[in-house]
Amino acid sequence: MIIVLAACGSNSGETGPDRINAWQTVERYKIDQRIATQRVSQWIREPGNEAKDWEDATIALGLEMPDALPAVDAALTIANANPVDDLGFMALRFAFYELRNIDQAVRSNYEDAVFELLETHYIHDLRLDRILLGLIRFGGDRGVDLVDEVVARSNQRQLRGRGAYWSASERLKDVDDLSKSADERAQIRAEVMHMAELVASEYGDVTVFRGQPGGEAIQPVLYVLDNLAVGRTIPEAHAQRIGGDQESLSQYRGNVLLLDFWATWCVPCIASLPDIERLSETLGDLDFQVITISVDESVELVEEFMESRADLPYVNWFVGPESKLYNDWSIQGLPTYIVVDRDGTVLGKSIELEPLYMVILESTGADLEERSAILGEVASG
Repeated sequence: MIIVLAACGSNSGETGPDRINAWQTVERYKIDQRIATQRVSQWIREPGNEAKDWEDATIALGLEMPDALPAVDAALTIANANPVDDLGFMALRFAFYELRNIDQAVRSNYEDAVFELLETHYIHDLRLDRILLGLIRFGGDRGVDLVDEVVARSNQRQLRGRGAYWSASERLKDVDDLSKSADERAQIRAEVMHMAELVASEYGDVTVFRGQPGGEAIQPVLYVLDNLAVGRTIPEAHAQRIGGDQESLSQYRGNVLLLDFWATWCVPCIASLPDIERLSETLGDLDFQVITISVDESVELVEEFMESRADLPYVNWFVGPESKLYNDWSIQGLPTYIVVDRDGTVLGKSIELEPLYMVILESTGADLEERSAILGEVASG
């Protein structure tokens, strides 16, 4: 169904035929994209396709993904005509999120246009609250810089508080990401700590996430910085083992651990399972133990998934999306991987598995043949 907007709220501004036609282009693209994404996701989840990626799925399905560029062009036509009415904001928001889906060769020009409009018109506009998280998660350095500017000078206290919260909580996963250099990690850690302390000291009463005030919501971030950073001893944790009893993390002390936070609906999580199985099989005799930690809505979903593809050959825990472990450890993205040595010291954290291979191999004492079995697969993949 194409949505025709005759007006967009009390601040509708210029909503003439040209803008309505342009918005119909956006809506058509969104419908086509949604259908294609559903087909690809369903195909990847089918047994036997776990190691396949988006490109494999589109080839197998004979699927041509919709071209985002005409829709982004249409959205910017709307926004440039009137960037501050509701239709203009909706179009600008759409264009921002679709920047990732247009060709790199032309992306920078469109990115310049989107960020110029946001920087010019929305630093003090509460509607920007709807994309603060997206700016941090998908906007790269420029998105982080824009949120920093909001925190520094917006006249809206809510935007300042929520911007600081999202900056701290979303960038937390980058603090110890070994795909980044030591200097980059140190700089990110300092910036995250600054934002977290700012939330705690200045915006403790601002509602920032799921009805929580900043002073309460920021505690997991501070907890992770103090207890789960690389070099710290990982805290005790308890969870239900799928098909078994409650277990504790300390039961596995003496093993090098790979903790994998995942869910059955997470396509990258499923795609990584063959790599995790290879690690488990190759290094299993070296006191290496994988513990997958599901945050699905119910344990039954995980059990059904395991039955459809055979039992996963390692320890599988279920905690759920509202568990104390999941929230206290501030796991924001899936998958999230944490490597722990035999003494319980955190060696590395990442949202990707490959950057952690070397710390796993070094901590287990893998020999040349075992290293080749892991790194050779990486090189050939």
